[in-house]
Amino acid sequence: MQHGSTYPTASLDAWRPETPGRIEFVYLHWSAHDYASLFPAYHYCIAQQSDGTIVVAQTHDLRENMRDVYAKPERPYAQHTRGRNSYAVGISAMAMENATPHDFGAYPITEGLIDGLCVVAARLASYYDIALDADHVMTHAEAAIRDDYFGTTPEERWDLARFSPSTAALTPREALASGETLRVRMRST
Repeated sequence: MQHGSTYPTASLDAWRPETPGRIEFVYLHWSAHDYASLFPAYHYCIAQQSDGTIVVAQTHDLRENMRDVYAKPERPYAQHTRGRNSYAVGISAMAMENATPHDFGAYPITEGLIDGLCVVAARLASYYDIALDADHVMTHAEAAIRDDYFGTTPEERWDLARFSPSTAALTPREALASGETLRVRMRST
């Protein structure tokens, strides 16, 4: 974990949602950084410690997104998914620094981080009574497909469109299948 971090952190096994209120959507991301750096653009960061232990850090107050954030955008809120932050929680795996679809770089997403995303998302969905379907729980890539900014340029997003590097072209179909794979894992958690 980032040195000097003051964010509340728990082991994946011990972490449970505890903020009452209205949440209707869960968005899954990767940070595009190393395994330990935490970012308050998300509510929960799934980090991997040097010994492989997966931890959950709360980096933003979820209550700030329990409203129509666009009605008063000057008030603070976690800005994790373009145009989709009202009544929404953002969860990010700390990974994928300098990644491309064909080379995941020095900090590739790991099975432990994917498991962490799925466990946290499933617990949040249960706590807030959110359906584990593609309309309510989705990757940033899936949101980007729906909102027409899917891809790999700096202003586009492909978070969790693929779980291992490949020289094959990255496609929306692959991204949608990856999102469904995650939801299947969440349902079995």
